[in-house]
Amino acid sequence: MMNESLTFIITHEKMAMCLQHAVEKILGKQEYLFPYTTLKDSLPVLVKKINQNIKKLYPKHIVCFVDLAGGSCWNLANILHKEHKKMTIISGVNMPMLISYFNHLNELPFDELIKKAVRDGNRGIKLVEESS
Repeated sequence: MMNESLTFIITHEKMAMCLQHAVEKILGKQEYLFPYTTLKDSLPVLVKKINQNIKKLYPKHIVCFVDLAGGSCWNLANILHKEHKKMTIISGVNMPMLISYFNHLNELPFDELIKKAVRDGNRGIKLVEESS
């Protein structure tokens, strides 16, 4: 089975599942979205589970959204990247980023899609400071 894009959200605790749930609440079921957490499984176990999905689905593109650059989820994604050169890793995952990504997944060329998702993720961060 050839699939265009396979998407993973890899986070600490249950954040990945919560993000998946929220995205699907807004946009509907995302068939090739898989959340993973370091909560219960070790990195080698997670690498094995994610590789099974990749081998089963043969995607053209693989995208890993992770919560924190430099953390264990980031390290896990980089271990996978060594084996799957077509993988793109994006840290700092947030709702605006995911909504943008899935809204434009089947509309934009892959390189544009990734740049737009990152740009929209950054735009979604706002600061309202105390007024004096």
